[in-house]
Amino acid sequence: MADLVLPAFEMDCREWMVVSPTEAGLPEDVAGAPLLAVLSTMVIEDDIREATGALTVGIIDVDEDLAIREVVPGAAAHELLDLDQTPGTRRFVMPAPGQRLALLAEFVLQDDLADELGQRVERLMASFRWQSAAAY
Repeated sequence: MADLVLPAFEMDCREWMVVSPTEAGLPEDVAGAPLLAVLSTMVIEDDIREATGALTVGIIDVDEDLAIREVVPGAAAHELLDLDQTPGTRRFVMPAPGQRLALLAEFVLQDDLADELGQRVERLMASFRWQSAAAY
């Protein structure tokens, strides 16, 4: 049996807010997958622009060949490159080591995906790692 691993982010609290699904006014699950947390960030300039993300848990189908992009070399997070992706969204998968279980993140961004909001999402996903439960 594989060791228990827990998800970890290096999250700058000046950029991100994390709330429970209940606090965000959302259901406890999305299409049967448990909704673990809701992440939100915003940029205030001439206007307020926001990016919101949802973290869920899923099972990876070992027979499915996913179109993915490594966020940064060696990263645990991979961006899903769906052809049917909804405009303004970015989806990521973080497979747990030695498991079929994965953490899934989906972000809805306002405006251009390459602007500050897109960069914040990219930095957050690049910081993701699996950490041994024994370390806690």
